[in-house]
Amino acid sequence: MAKNDSIAHIPMSKGQKDDIIKEKLRQIEHDIELEKIVYDRQVDATIKGYDERVAQVKDRVIENLLDLVTNIKPEIHHNFTVQKEINETGTYTRIFDPLHSGRRC
Repeated sequence: MAKNDSIAHIPMSKGQKDDIIKEKLRQIEHDIELEKIVYDRQVDATIKGYDERVAQVKDRVIENLLDLVTNIKPEIHHNFTVQKEINETGTYTRIFDPLHSGRRC
């Protein structure tokens, strides 16, 4: 038993320490490569999912955008009518707006 304890306390040579460090570094680099592979696969799967979703909704989105651009409703903005009244009369009269539950516009 004492012989085993004395062997454990024998200092390692510089070469042995370097070998242990190099092996640990190789293992770390290997682990990093494995993590990179897993990460790249996850990224590829996510991008593939995005591409499939874009293919599903692309036509509908384009159609909705075209509808918004081409179906223009000729409405005058509230601020324009306020400014016009101020310019014409010098003042602005607020009126009750029944559509907004008692709020004044």
